[in-house]
Amino acid sequence: MAFPEASERLKIDKEKIAVMGNPIRKDLLTKQKEGAAEFLNLKKDIPTILILGGSSGSQIINESVVDILPDLVKNYQIIHQVGRSSYEELKNRAAVALHKNEYEDRYKPFPYLNTLAMRMSVGIADLIISRAGAGSISEIAVWGSPSIIIPIPEDVSGDQVRNAFAFARMGATVVIEQANLTPSIFFSEIDCLMKNEEKMKLLGENAKKFGKTDAAEKIARAIVNIALEHEE
Repeated sequence: MAFPEASERLKIDKEKIAVMGNPIRKDLLTKQKEGAAEFLNLKKDIPTILILGGSSGSQIINESVVDILPDLVKNYQIIHQVGRSSYEELKNRAAVALHKNEYEDRYKPFPYLNTLAMRMSVGIADLIISRAGAGSISEIAVWGSPSIIIPIPEDVSGDQVRNAFAFARMGATVVIEQANLTPSIFFSEIDCLMKNEEKMKLLGENAKKFGKTDAAEKIARAIVNIALEHEE
């Protein structure tokens, strides 16, 4: 079987992939709450926020989190995936921001969350804050988690803006555009949402409807079918 123009013939339209969903790693499909508090050194009775700021385009989110940390830790505990390259700097800045704060132990920064740590973090988190990459949104949807999405601006990544608002139109997330990411707006959106149990529940339910756990299989099947069409 030969495909002299395979790179062209095996292309799949982006809209078709969007309909099929984005592949999710099987080992991340299931949240794990049991043992999460002990594993992450958290309290079981304090609302928890998971912030996924580990990508290269998430520096502004990381910095914005530090700006509102003293207010956040009054009522919430924070799991923050910072990213390996930013970890030491952010950890030091957070230490300064929380110096002598009675709740400083509620902030848990990590350079990276491995599979088990991620499953446990998602399992215990009441709210997830993330960028709007297709993979991130697909995972949040499969988990059925309430979320706040902060897309990379359109002039840098138009896909993220479209992803975020498509998700929001389904009633599955709250979107904060990066241009509006001031400390007061950021904290207010988090605090208002965390205190609205009904809306949190609705976001999670709608997110779950958006999730497609069989996306990888569908995309693989589509690629094979396209290849077979050009066999001769």
